[in-house]
Amino acid sequence: MTDRRTEILDAALLVLADHGMRGLTHRAVDGAAGIAPGSTSYYFRSRSALVAGCVERLLALDVEREMPALVAPRGSPLDVLVAVGVSMATDQRHRTLARYELSLAAVRDPALRAELRAGGDTIRRLGAEALAHLGAVEPDAAAAEIAALLDGLVFTALVRGPDDPVALAAWLRPPLARTLTALTAQP
Repeated sequence: MTDRRTEILDAALLVLADHGMRGLTHRAVDGAAGIAPGSTSYYFRSRSALVAGCVERLLALDVEREMPALVAPRGSPLDVLVAVGVSMATDQRHRTLARYELSLAAVRDPALRAELRAGGDTIRRLGAEALAHLGAVEPDAAAAEIAALLDGLVFTALVRGPDDPVALAAWLRPPLARTLTALTAQP
């Protein structure tokens, strides 16, 4: 069962994905969550508190949903990375778009940049642990490189396609395989 705060943040991520940072208002989140007007402002008194909550929620979702697949993979590391990339561009598209909206806003907002950086550091640290088990000589650098590559590939897929998950997986596989092989000596 989801608590009210989480329900509000999930609705806020949808608002970010659909309407961007300018559309992220307490009223819009109330509407998206289907809750009484003023409910969002009860939990998040300011817009900056709501934005900070969105960053926290994205990190929690990443740790909960994507990181277990990377830390304890049920397939080859390459298959797992491809599956994460496909998910980011398809069924979790709204989360990815929300993250990009927040990232662009962070260019002009040092506090938001620090929050996003801290969340990214957590993800890269977990990725580095997984890559160390695969034999990466420099797991921290490898995690940063793979995260940057995957992020760029997903961004490109969102902007230019492919939209079909099978075609997307086929498009993601070669660059991820080359990078994973170069960094760990195993795809």
